[in-house]
Amino acid sequence: MARKLNIAVQGCCHGMLDNIYNHLLAQQKQKKVDLLIICGDFQAIRNVTDLKCMSCPDKYKQIGGFYRYYSGEKTAPVPTIFIGGNHEAGNHSREIYYGGWVAKNIYFLGNSGVVKFGGLRIGGISGIFKDFDYHKGYYELPPFRGHSRSSMHHVRSYEAFKMLQIRWPLDIMISHDWPQYIERYGDTEGLLKKKPFFKKEVDCGDLGSPVNAMLLERLRPAWWLSAHLHVRFTAKVDANESIFPEGWAGVAPRSTDTAEANPANTDEIAISDDEFAFSEPSNGTQVAAPDAKNSTAIPTKADNVCRGPTQFLALDKCLPRRQFLEIIEVEAPDNAADKELKLEYDPEWLAILRLCHPYMPLDEAPFDPPASGATPLFSDELVNKEMDWVMKNIFADGPKYIPENFVPVAPVPPPGTPDTANFGIARNDRGRGPGYDRHGQRNVRNVRNGSEWPGPLPYFINANPQTEDFCKMLGIQDQLTQRLH
Repeated sequence: MARKLNIAVQGCCHGMLDNIYNHLLAQQKQKKVDLLIICGDFQAIRNVTDLKCMSCPDKYKQIGGFYRYYSGEKTAPVPTIFIGGNHEAGNHSREIYYGGWVAKNIYFLGNSGVVKFGGLRIGGISGIFKDFDYHKGYYELPPFRGHSRSSMHHVRSYEAFKMLQIRWPLDIMISHDWPQYIERYGDTEGLLKKKPFFKKEVDCGDLGSPVNAMLLERLRPAWWLSAHLHVRFTAKVDANESIFPEGWAGVAPRSTDTAEANPANTDEIAISDDEFAFSEPSNGTQVAAPDAKNSTAIPTKADNVCRGPTQFLALDKCLPRRQFLEIIEVEAPDNAADKELKLEYDPEWLAILRLCHPYMPLDEAPFDPPASGATPLFSDELVNKEMDWVMKNIFADGPKYIPENFVPVAPVPPPGTPDTANFGIARNDRGRGPGYDRHGQRNVRNVRNGSEWPGPLPYFINANPQTEDFCKMLGIQDQLTQRLH
């Protein structure tokens, strides 16, 4: 008999782990939760270095509560996996580009990734879509100044290319921003009542990510989970439906014009009703004009994917009276009834990583997929060759559980540091220094929370033994995190 797993889904985290886990533990009294999935803006901030690298306006930067899980002071009460959003510490994410533990029982899926849990295949892609960065490589280098702090969290075509190689069904897919056009498969009118400022984007077909729509069209997971827009929304795409409207022109045109490398404030538009004043990105007009060279044809479905509908669920951020956490039941395959509830490596994904690794783009030049066709795919022969290597060298003794090899590699603040501490970064003091509010009045709370805590500037990326061990296991070199700066 097939086993059903109870999966808790959280929208944006924004560093509020304690509140999320407390809410989850209260719900566990009625229903045991097997796994928690957090759909981005996790904010794994360990120290002032991470805070300086965090992609958001300085006045909103706070240390949050994650550092207590990183230091071991606290432990996540349920297994937790997450993807990155657009408000993250890019230097920390870059340390574990391929995925890894950020604390005991908390696992990052990487810039893109697939893992198994209790027989379920769970995939994810981090970041948000911005057409001006989509085709670029990973050119950002420490100390990650200016636009590079944001661009590190913009989805790249290289990650989409890797995800497109997946041939076998996914049970769950996680993204931060929504798939483009998904609002047309749910209660659009109800959505606009809650978020009327989405109307222009909905009318133009610009709401959401065309990359995620492309992946949904090909992969057809049983569930697609998202966050980002700070509202609960559900939809269903039937197996025989295409998410794309007739005449869809593609994801984004390629451009070699580096003048777009630092666009003026295109990352943010203000959302006035949000208590937590992070801005909501607007994708602008993203549907490219038809062009035989630049456009991407509607992708074909992978041969072996699920033929049932895709259920879509987006959730809010963790605030009172918001719909930010929900428990869903997901049925595991029949042959996984006795699977241990631990994270496992996915053989197909490891084969894809080996196959794609030599083509990782490391500069601003447009990524040129090393495969042809309307949907650029490697041949089955090449994929099977790498799969044979993976099965022989990694899975020879059966399932390969992800080793629980987390070790901290960065300092944390002293115990008792409040979540609101900003170490002088977010003073908002009209030039009068820490201890004054925006009106220039003395603020005792600011003295405590704004006091400086010494920490290194982000001039390098910490060497993380998890990444080193993973690359060694896979027989690849770490070209990204420890390249010469």
